[in-house]
Amino acid sequence: MSADLPNISVILAVNRDDGFLQEAIESVLNQTHRNFELIIVANCCTDELWTYLNSFSDSRIKLHRTSIGQLPFNLNLAIEEAQGKYVARMDADDVCEPKRLACQFAFMEAHPEVDVLGTEYVHIDEKGQSIGKPSALNHSHEDIIRRLPYESCMPHPTVMFKRASVLAASGYAYGLYAEDWDLWLRLARRQSRFANLPQPLLRYRIHGAQSTSHSALRRNIANVIGLLTRELILTGRPAFAAGIFTYLSGTLLRATVAQLRARHA
Repeated sequence: MSADLPNISVILAVNRDDGFLQEAIESVLNQTHRNFELIIVANCCTDELWTYLNSFSDSRIKLHRTSIGQLPFNLNLAIEEAQGKYVARMDADDVCEPKRLACQFAFMEAHPEVDVLGTEYVHIDEKGQSIGKPSALNHSHEDIIRRLPYESCMPHPTVMFKRASVLAASGYAYGLYAEDWDLWLRLARRQSRFANLPQPLLRYRIHGAQSTSHSALRRNIANVIGLLTRELILTGRPAFAAGIFTYLSGTLLRATVAQLRARHA
């Protein structure tokens, strides 16, 4: 790879600004690791948002605009345009810790067998205040593979992956609402290797504008059950049958509890 090219491409797809976009972008631009590009794909966005994105003067930002709102398409476009050996995901409402890219790059360079690297993260609210840390992730490849039938294991906004590995797996699949889990499952069948860093290197924002509709929930359930059924048939691993039951029962239980709380609020 040419010394003039970035070694990391950060990719961010956005179609609206819920008030957190500037902080998200600046958290990438202020990384201690400096040799990267930030590819922003604005999909189905307003002219106002496009004008705002063009107001950034940092030469590391590469902008693309599409009229296709499907996230997998826009992520694949960014990966295709990426010049880095590694691709790092970012979302428009989250915040990178300053050493995120440096820590992930150092690990990937020291462990060339790893294809996908996630990190621990913390939850923040709309004001950026910490509201807790989710359950600890599985960190080793072996533990991640064991848990993949039950959960995604790799927090999508935290991941850095080898561009070549994801291109070899044909990138993100279109039409899915669980596009990240689907990609990890397909990569696992290709014998790709995974890891998660124990350091929390991303602040994941929980806010009211995130999709919580019943139709979105039903679509997500249908997609995940479809993914796990596919893997059960292709791999023959009984864990995927258990994963289907665990995911469905857990999701329905959480939805029921949320409805009861809403009624009594």
